[in-house]
Amino acid sequence: MTLRGSGSFQRDRLPSTPAYFGSIGLNLRGRGPWRSGLCPFHNDSTPSLRVNVGSGAFRCMACGAHGGDVLEFHRQRTGKGFVEAARELGAWVGSR
Repeated sequence: MTLRGSGSFQRDRLPSTPAYFGSIGLNLRGRGPWRSGLCPFHNDSTPSLRVNVGSGAFRCMACGAHGGDVLEFHRQRTGKGFVEAARELGAWVGSR
């Protein structure tokens, strides 16, 4: 994917779901593809965030935050745009 000739998005360079969530200090619990954790998008006291450790898809059963991969989670958590978030995660290759 190329945006405005300034570089390209390389999905295969995104961190793995477990690595990303570990790096931000979010502990995912459970077994199987869907794990639970405390949602960072609201004041969560019981694990309401569900994360698919294979794809990175996520959904909070309490506040409704959702998305399809770690890039979208990072964008929502930080408020950054696509290119900036992809750069931070090492998935944007090319010029600034």
